[in-house]
Amino acid sequence: MTPTPSIITRRALFCVALALPLAGSILADDATPPGSAEPVNAGVSIWTQNVTGFRQQHGAVGGYTKRWDLSDLPHYVPRQKLSGTLRIWGNNYIKDGYLAEYWEAEFKKFQPDLKIEYNLPTTGIAIPALSCGVADVAMSRKAIIMDLLTFEQVYHHPVTEISAVTGSYDVYGWSPAFIIVVNKDNPLTRISLKQLDGVFGGARLGGYVGSVWHTEYPYSRGPEENIRTWGQLGLTGEWADQPIHTGGQTLRGNQTSQFSDIVLRGSDQFVEGYQAYANYITTGGKIVTWSLQAQKAIAKDRYAMFYVSPMSMSPDMRELEIQGYDGGPYVKRSLETVHDRTYPLYGQYFFYINRTPGQPVDPKVDEFLHFILSQEGQECVQREGRYIPLTAAVVQEQLKKLE
Repeated sequence: MTPTPSIITRRALFCVALALPLAGSILADDATPPGSAEPVNAGVSIWTQNVTGFRQQHGAVGGYTKRWDLSDLPHYVPRQKLSGTLRIWGNNYIKDGYLAEYWEAEFKKFQPDLKIEYNLPTTGIAIPALSCGVADVAMSRKAIIMDLLTFEQVYHHPVTEISAVTGSYDVYGWSPAFIIVVNKDNPLTRISLKQLDGVFGGARLGGYVGSVWHTEYPYSRGPEENIRTWGQLGLTGEWADQPIHTGGQTLRGNQTSQFSDIVLRGSDQFVEGYQAYANYITTGGKIVTWSLQAQKAIAKDRYAMFYVSPMSMSPDMRELEIQGYDGGPYVKRSLETVHDRTYPLYGQYFFYINRTPGQPVDPKVDEFLHFILSQEGQECVQREGRYIPLTAAVVQEQLKKLE
């Protein structure tokens, strides 16, 4: 059964009011030809518009039809029968697509007396709802510092994080893998995460792991590791002394926070001159995506290196292979390397729960998460074909957190 508005409780209505439409559906303004002036910014928050239609339109592009063999994942076997209500708040994308519906229907086959109550206006409400005690489970992108500080100040222990899905290969909004791109004329073909830190980062005093500030190396480092010219990446001739022009999403964007966590050791210490782009609405009521703006900038700049989403790709740019911090091979992004997480810049989405250290997980939450981490739960993921199912190794890591 598809979730209906009646599922949304009064507690959530005030939070979603800002998402009500002021006008008709908003679409991406992709009609501006490369090289022309950007459409006029209307100076209106995109979040006061009907962004659901925009997300659903773009979420229909990309995805996969492949079916992985999930036989190395455990089957879900209920350990107890449940009743009552399980309250799940947060990630709108499982409602914008079909995954919330698939999970609810499949779980009900095993637990017919348990009602799932979805409240899914936006990821931003997930962990705050958990902190307020109105959610049993929060589905969210990687928790940001204010999520963690709020929860820890209320409960005085860390939130428990369970990886639920791997992000998409190429679907807008469904946490696609980051890609690093250069102009098509650039001969560079690969780069390491350490080099990316040198290119996109700067000298820093420390960085966050979760809510903990670290001041030891490599969270802190000096300017001697900065990379500012193409010659420092091994290019010669006319390229050697030319500056690297970096760019990507605004530093206030969720994607950039995750990029900082992976590449810049949670420091937020970005290179000087970083070109930051954000979504905005035109006077005609259409969204101009940050990805489209970045695409145009890269096409015009031979010395550009941007982090972007896969939806930005065009014939004017080249995607680089990436080496992890631990060394090893340089990995090309593909459906398989995102699925097995050998491509270092994969995305993921999480369930967060409130578990007091040393105490068992709430039975309703425990049963639901064991279902998610089962063949049955992950089959729902690949049935939808946007998020990517977890591997057996990742599932086993998550199950240990529930012991």
